[in-house]
Amino acid sequence: MERNAVEEQVAQHYAGGIYAPDRAPEDTAIQGDTLFMFLMGEAGQCEDMEAWMVRMADAMDRVQELMDVLEAPDEEEEESGAG
Repeated sequence: MERNAVEEQVAQHYAGGIYAPDRAPEDTAIQGDTLFMFLMGEAGQCEDMEAWMVRMADAMDRVQELMDVLEAPDEEEEESGAG
């Protein structure tokens, strides 16, 4: 499978380029690296690195929002004195 320019950049720089050789997405090592799969999936939908960066910034914001919610003490537990 041929990579676009953005996918190639991501592959070259992700984790020291461990997936830089054009390996099939079905490769077991790649399948096990879900972060790489996500990054490449997003890169495959972008025409240039700027568009990819915008998508990644949005994804990071969403992950941070989720982490904030999951780290916040449950309001019910606080009110009951538990936790």
